Amino acid sequence: MTIPDINSCYELPLSPQHLVQIYKDKATLEDYVLWVDYAKSKEKLSANHIIIYLANTNFKTTFSGIDEDLILAYIKSDFMVDCPLLSRVVVLIIKFYYRYDITEQESQLLWMFPPKLIFKFIEDHKQLVEDLIESVASSVPFALYKLYEGFDDAMKAKEVNLAELVNDITIHDKPAACGPNIARLLTTGYDALLLILSKEGLSREFNKQTYNDSPKYFGKDLYHILCETNLTSQIVQFFPDDLLLTDDNKT
Repeated sequence: MTIPDINSCYELPLSPQHLVQIYKDKATLEDYVLWVDYAKSKEKLSANHIIIYLANTNFKTTFSGIDEDLILAYIKSDFMVDCPLLSRVVVLIIKFYYRYDITEQESQLLWMFPPKLIFKFIEDHKQLVEDLIESVASSVPFALYKLYEGFDDAMKAKEVNLAELVNDITIHDKPAACGPNIARLLTTGYDALLLILSKEGLSREFNKQTYNDSPKYFGKDLYHILCETNLTSQIVQFFPDDLLLTDDNKT
């Protein structure tokens, strides 16, 4: 990740002059990260509007600071932003929920959102955190369902082990507490998925309000993202080797 210079911390909304400079920097840097002055930006925009604004710009982003409002907006928003910082803070919240040890690298994030605030967040938003955990766990049945759905009838007839798993999956259609940033959490917080599965076991249901074929992930649906980042392959590896019986389907 490109480390932004202290002098390039931008206030939102971006001025035309700043946009010109940002696009110049983005053209010359392999992995440009927009560094947002959160305190100043929040003087003009709500946390939710900051997420919406950044989603519309499609910039990879980090923040000079974060707070409860920004984390809530990130989890709940229907707009997806590429912000590894927020994703990792949400992973921290999940780990603190389970009282699970964090790494030394993760502990460096605690100066931005200390343990006291994390525990308060969990206490104040316990249902949301549990809904988030359920949503992350639901990526497994969703990936298996979509994998099987992509087979033709002849292949479905051969893949009896996968069919048995898929037939046991329940699909809900109910209001979702978590928005599409679940995709970023899965791709940058795979360790959170492993932790949740170790604590809760394999989920057998998903909510199509979150897991569906809508191209909301920068023009791609969630299953495409799971395959593109090898998450579908990793999910298949959770199961015995004979889950997929035909060589052509082994990932």
